[in-house]
Amino acid sequence: MTPFALLLIVGAVTLDVLANVLLKRSDGFRHKGLGVAAVALVLLAFTLLGVAVREVPVAVAYAAWGGLGIVTTALLSRRLDGTRLTPTAWAGLALILGSVALLHSHG
Repeated sequence: MTPFALLLIVGAVTLDVLANVLLKRSDGFRHKGLGVAAVALVLLAFTLLGVAVREVPVAVAYAAWGGLGIVTTALLSRRLDGTRLTPTAWAGLALILGSVALLHSHG
C-alpha cells in the first residue's frame, strides 16, 4: 500500500468516525444540522475511499476503513460517552484488528 493510499484510508476512517460522533450528537436527527453534517462527512469518507481503491484492492481498503472505523468509534464512544466495553467486546475489537491485519498482509 502506498503512503498516499494509506493517507486516503486514514482520512476516510477519520471522517467516518467524526460522522458517527455527530450522528450520535444529532439525537436521531432532532438536531438536523449535526445529522446533515454527519451525512456529508460519510459522503466525503466514501470519496476518499473511492480514490484509495485505485491503488489498493477494494477488499483491503474497505476492510481497513470499516474495521478501523468500528474500533475507533467504539474506543471514542467509551471515552466520550462512557460506553462500557465487556471482555467479549474487547475480544471482538481485537479480532477485527487481527482480521484487517491479515487481509492487508494478503492483499
